[in-house]
Amino acid sequence: MLGDNVGAGDLGAYGGLTPTPRLDELAAEGVRFTNFNTEAQCTPTRGALMTGRMPIRTGTYTVPLPGSPLPYGLSPWEYTIAELLSDAGYATACFGKWHLGKVRGRIPTDQGFDEWWGISETSDEADYTSYPMYPKEFEVPKVKKSVKGEPFEEVADFDREIRPFMDEHIANHTLEFIRRNSAAGKPFFAYVAFTNVHPPMMPHPDFADVSKKAGPCNIAELDHRAGQILDLLEELGLTEDTIVVWASDNAAGTLLGETMGSSGYWRGSFGGGWEGSIRTPAMVRWPGRIPAGLVTDEIIATYDWMPTLAGLVGESDRMPTDRPIDGIDMSSFMLGDTDTSGRESFL
Repeated sequence: MLGDNVGAGDLGAYGGLTPTPRLDELAAEGVRFTNFNTEAQCTPTRGALMTGRMPIRTGTYTVPLPGSPLPYGLSPWEYTIAELLSDAGYATACFGKWHLGKVRGRIPTDQGFDEWWGISETSDEADYTSYPMYPKEFEVPKVKKSVKGEPFEEVADFDREIRPFMDEHIANHTLEFIRRNSAAGKPFFAYVAFTNVHPPMMPHPDFADVSKKAGPCNIAELDHRAGQILDLLEELGLTEDTIVVWASDNAAGTLLGETMGSSGYWRGSFGGGWEGSIRTPAMVRWPGRIPAGLVTDEIIATYDWMPTLAGLVGESDRMPTDRPIDGIDMSSFMLGDTDTSGRESFL
């Protein structure tokens, strides 16, 4: 599960003021990282997460702005964590924000996922059609879905009407995917890319009373949505056999005039080079395998997740050897077999 622009000081376990009991519980049941490092923008982090490689290598070194020449996004020849797990026999799905390409060849189901529902670009697009000067001839942003091997479909306008309900939809699609594959007895990989707390920050009605400000309302919803997924795993008897990762793509700050959240005690905020931009919450749980209650300041970076997850599920041999891999396999550290992560620096 990936939050969007959740800062180092937003969750209760990290000193945040908004109650996040489900994520705090998840952190206590596994490893909580206090030195998790992302990239400074959405697209670079997501490219690193998918490939185990620095964004400069994969064509995802910056957020594509409206009007950027096509195609852009993750290069089609990259080998993603979804492709690796699909090749290993897992059902794979991406629900939520992709932000790694919008044309055929660069959408999730062209990059290893069996299915996708969500948005291909930034959550900013929900505001576009509300701008009085937004040209009528410009395309209306859409919510999309696709299955592997077929063109994507546009299923709804992505606008201010649907924006408050996006993470509810993302969670519901995830729950259905888990139920379906559990019933089929098939291992699964769900990449759940929530849209909160990225602007436009429009709280879901169920959480609008949490605070007068949108940020805490959206943090509360993220906590609830994580809880829904964790509860289903427990209901289906999958908790002990499921690796759960929760992190954010980059830290908080002010974007488009909206304050997203707190960077805690770190200097700087979203989009910059200070740690307040790239330090975010991160945690991983695998009951009975990953030690519970560990809080570590060992360095970990976004591009470490692909080789680490491959190592945890015994599929390290599938990691590409024909290109540089910047991530480190930290599976031994997460399983408690070593005291250090193996990473001494982060670039």
